[in-house]
Amino acid sequence: MKAIFQSAYSKYFIYGLLINIIAAWFSVGYHHPDEHFQILEFCNYKLGNSPVADLPWEFAAKIRPGLQPFITYCFISVFNSIGIYNPFVITFLFRLLIGFLGWMAVCKLVMLLLPDFLSERSKKLFVLLSFFLWFVPYLNVRFSSENTATISFLYAIYLLLKLYSTNFKKISSFFIIGFLLAFSFFFRFQMAFAIVGLIVWLLLIHKISWLNWLSLFLSGVCGALICIYLDKWLYGTWTFTPYNYYVANIVQHVAANFGTDPWWHYVVLFITAAIPPLSIGLLYFFGAGIYSKPKSVFVFILVAFVIGHSLIGHKEMRFLFPMWFAFVYLTAIGIDFCILKYKSNKFFTYTFKCLIVLNFGALLYRTIAPAQEAIPCFSFANEQFKQPTTIVCIEEPLYSLAGLKANFYKPKNIEEIVLKGENGLNDFLSTNNQDSVIVFKKAASLNNVPANYTSKRIYCMFPEWVLKFNINNWEDRANIWSIHVLYKKK
Repeated sequence: MKAIFQSAYSKYFIYGLLINIIAAWFSVGYHHPDEHFQILEFCNYKLGNSPVADLPWEFAAKIRPGLQPFITYCFISVFNSIGIYNPFVITFLFRLLIGFLGWMAVCKLVMLLLPDFLSERSKKLFVLLSFFLWFVPYLNVRFSSENTATISFLYAIYLLLKLYSTNFKKISSFFIIGFLLAFSFFFRFQMAFAIVGLIVWLLLIHKISWLNWLSLFLSGVCGALICIYLDKWLYGTWTFTPYNYYVANIVQHVAANFGTDPWWHYVVLFITAAIPPLSIGLLYFFGAGIYSKPKSVFVFILVAFVIGHSLIGHKEMRFLFPMWFAFVYLTAIGIDFCILKYKSNKFFTYTFKCLIVLNFGALLYRTIAPAQEAIPCFSFANEQFKQPTTIVCIEEPLYSLAGLKANFYKPKNIEEIVLKGENGLNDFLSTNNQDSVIVFKKAASLNNVPANYTSKRIYCMFPEWVLKFNINNWEDRANIWSIHVLYKKK
């Protein structure tokens, strides 16, 4: 920690920490439902607050590891013991903690890798990319299996590279590296591809002694045994989740039910998701980086990781998130190569500046925008309704995400009544004869308010002035989380 603040780039490290804190505060929710249901809801089940029936199918199939739910369980138990029960505070603390751990790993790796760059300008750009490339803070605060696996793996790579930089290889360090690699695998099984790439690099480029191999193997087995025991803790029976995962998604092709794509589809996904033309520029520099340093450990792990995922039919951009630092490093190496080659080229300089401006705009949005639009609505309801409250929900419950119950966020004092449509609202009000009723709907307005009631919208995910511009009826096609109160006319 002391070395970070004494570094010549300490101000950028501090700014990087600051933007992580900002992202942790604003980036509420999840990038993908797995980030919530297979960690928070699994943990909620172990805490006794969520029935098995409300968990996703992965629980019954026993294909998700217990490592991260166990860590979550331990932290929430500690939080509860000191009086912290608010789920929004708890998830913020998780984002803050994981963001800090990721920031530490990146700082250490950046300082270790700076000598790889030929110019001072390139070193500065590497530092800036490592903290301020538009998607980096967003990914770094995700309390997801992708991010926890990434951080474990990055610490392992840091320890390994540090050993080679000092030319003093301690067996104890290899023992720690083996544990970190095992945990990385059990955070996310697909990290096996990156581990294979690392093993190939150790075999072909930086050979280690048989004693170090033995240390890696034994510590990896010890780490795996701990994780297997945590799987028993989660499911209540001995099971081997990596094998279950393989059988379900590869042998039985369950993952293919969510769609399949050709092997080259990740290139298309990156170009569209990483904001063209910025994504195209990043890909160009990335290719130049591989060309410039083909024997880098990051080339081996990233190529193995991408090839492994490309051979699997079902593809999502989030599957590649664990490789973000490897991508940033090789992209920075590519920029370093191009700066020396095209330093007098005005077109290159102008294009590079335009990409910087585009990156800044995307960074601002992605850092302060919520990751999932439902969470602010949950937070409003939890704060607004402290007494026993019934919420009438049109078509689907308020506390629902991706078609599953979000029990982790739902307070015990709120009851939900789900109607099939607004047409049932009139019958409900006639039967219950209430002076006021709270209504939730994924739309800005209620269209069939009974004549003897008036409607007031008390929450909407968009400001009121935005809703005045219903161009081409976009509101009818959007999921606009809103809460209304209907008052009976006197």
